[in-house]
Amino acid sequence: MGLAASLVLLAPACSNLTTDLSVPVAIEIETPESPFVEVGDTLRLQVRLFDRGGDSIAATDVRLAVIDTAFLAVDSADLAVIGRAPSAAARVVALAGNLRSDPFSIQVPAGHADSLALAGPAATTLLPADSVSGALVVSLIDLTTPPDSVAPLSGRPVRFVIVQPAFRPDTATVGLADDSLAQTVLTDATGTARATLRRRHGTQPDSVVVQAVARRSSGAPLRGSPVQFVVRFP
Repeated sequence: MGLAASLVLLAPACSNLTTDLSVPVAIEIETPESPFVEVGDTLRLQVRLFDRGGDSIAATDVRLAVIDTAFLAVDSADLAVIGRAPSAAARVVALAGNLRSDPFSIQVPAGHADSLALAGPAATTLLPADSVSGALVVSLIDLTTPPDSVAPLSGRPVRFVIVQPAFRPDTATVGLADDSLAQTVLTDATGTARATLRRRHGTQPDSVVVQAVARRSSGAPLRGSPVQFVVRFP
């Protein structure tokens, strides 16, 4: 899974008394877009070191250590964690020399999202009197968890992207609900995610194609991705 550029967990570490600016004095774990890893799946983490001037330096000899070993395993060679058992907040820390990050919590959900499926109309029409389209709806499907078990599929990210026409952000005449060309929506308690398309100023296209993609924590797309929608402008 890609990393969120806007959300970073700073992890203060032990100070190093040297005045050598090239010596690392702080360590941080970048927060994934949605920090979860399903049982049996892998989540790779990004760790950065900082010198006394606050500049990022090459992260060498970095390793991970799991605090809650009943729920997570660690693959330090790839700076990755592997889900072992469900947990709301399994903790891991990053280590480099005498530096240690604050514990970072990762959800290990009970359910297992196997595929992404259409859960509403694949085509809709945005009438001239409307400013917002009907909902573009997808649902995650769990084919692994036994039917009599609780298998929550909430909190998983689904990425909705306008793929046609090929708008530029500054000239787009339509956008998703947040006026962007791509929006990440987290699934609700039923494993469902919804997006809408809205008009912006300018000449409207004849139609717009939106694709929805869900990925495993390892970054691999779920079966069924992408789900495609067509919004027509009569």
